Amino acid sequence: MGPPLHSRLRKKIKNASDIILHFLFPTHVSHDPIPTENINSILVIRINYRIGNILFTTPLLRALEQQFPNAKVDILIGAAYPAALLKGFPTVKNVFDFPRKLLKSPLDTYNYIQKLRSKQYDLVINLNTGSASDRGATFLAKGTYKLGFNSPGNWSPLTHVVDLPKGNIHEALKPLYLMNIFGNIPTEFPQYMDIYLSKKEQYEGKIELKKRLSAQGLIWHDNMKIIGMFRDARFEKKIDNEWWAQWYTQMKKLNPNAIFIDILSPDVREKLSDDLYTLLESDLRILGAMLSQMDMFVCGDTGPMHLASASLVPTIALFKATTPSLYGTLGEHDLSLTIADFSPSEIAQTITKHLATFHA
Repeated sequence: MGPPLHSRLRKKIKNASDIILHFLFPTHVSHDPIPTENINSILVIRINYRIGNILFTTPLLRALEQQFPNAKVDILIGAAYPAALLKGFPTVKNVFDFPRKLLKSPLDTYNYIQKLRSKQYDLVINLNTGSASDRGATFLAKGTYKLGFNSPGNWSPLTHVVDLPKGNIHEALKPLYLMNIFGNIPTEFPQYMDIYLSKKEQYEGKIELKKRLSAQGLIWHDNMKIIGMFRDARFEKKIDNEWWAQWYTQMKKLNPNAIFIDILSPDVREKLSDDLYTLLESDLRILGAMLSQMDMFVCGDTGPMHLASASLVPTIALFKATTPSLYGTLGEHDLSLTIADFSPSEIAQTITKHLATFHA
């Protein structure tokens, strides 16, 4: 059986649109280097509505900061709520969102386009040339240079392209290959995600975490070992509560002096066990600051997993349906495990041994 009808129709519409756009707006793209002189303003485009995909931009943002320390960077994303995660970068000036509801109002869409076109950038970077919305925004934005990955067959509003890297490259590291256009090697830059929490934010995260746990009856001391857990995930990536319950029972036996915190969410409102502490926070940057004060964070393949890793807390990612090499954690003390290969008890033992390697 071939692809469903709606997929075939969407592909036909896309192919027809590409032909029309190639005819109306012919472009010539180059693999030649982009001169680094006079790059003072940059627009990064990644119109996406998931936390993980937004955090995947942070290695590139750090690379741009290293390459262009005096440049001002604007970022165009999808939803507004992850914007705070990108505002810790010294070079980031504005984070713009693109609400889906805009498309329902022609006047609002027109005003948004006018705002997008009100500034001339020295460099516009499209992180996903396969996305129609990203290509549309790249076309509308004003830029001396427009950079993205080479995407043969797709109409492209770019002036310069870099070939996609071959092999299984982590989605957060793939954008670093765009730095080739400036004569850089991707491995010259840090190979992990980071939301740039300041020391002040980390301290405030500790105070807030202490306050939340103390309100639940915990007598706080600085030497306690704190392990966070998050049980929610999208669709087939979600691990059922029965698995989590078996894992938690074993973790308590192996770590009798540890404090376990069940991170709740709108979709996970009740804690797994009565003896667990809980934490609920909708502000992602504040949540990241509190996560940064934990000794370890354990969860499935989901946005909070990437947030924890980018907050530089040792993160254990439990994979059920997706590929760790493409979507796993990247921190120095992070670990990605495929749960189909092991029982909950075996996973608990592996995590406990891993925790002992970096926690005195």
